[in-house]
Amino acid sequence: MRKFRHSRRLQGDLLSEINVTPFVDVLLILLVAFLISAPLLTHSLPIRLPDGKLNQRSPEFENVLRVSIDDKKNIILDDEIFNVESLKLQLPIRAEWKNRDRPVYLQMDERVPYGFLIEMMILFKNAGFPRVGLVFRNQEN
Repeated sequence: MRKFRHSRRLQGDLLSEINVTPFVDVLLILLVAFLISAPLLTHSLPIRLPDGKLNQRSPEFENVLRVSIDDKKNIILDDEIFNVESLKLQLPIRAEWKNRDRPVYLQMDERVPYGFLIEMMILFKNAGFPRVGLVFRNQEN
């Protein structure tokens, strides 16, 4: 009987200490997974770009302001969603923060009306961004 009681005490002692090392390992793995997947989620907007043919390839700019507009006229700028009214208020502020010389690339869904495209181009030019361009899917010859 003594051996049995003694073994029960040892088991109780073992269960009273919690080993947090595996827990910390799992948390660090999840943190790394979220850090890797977060930038990928922002580029998964359902935008169908219009097709076009271009004889020469335009230069790639590293320092561009990309604006995405989906078919419901949701405007995504710097990972924030705006409507037209809120964008009108934010653009002058952002023009002061950002380099005004850098080009603005509008990535618009092909189902967005032409009038809305013109409205967006005028909005960015009036806010102080003189170089506004359009992004389209280049068809290979």
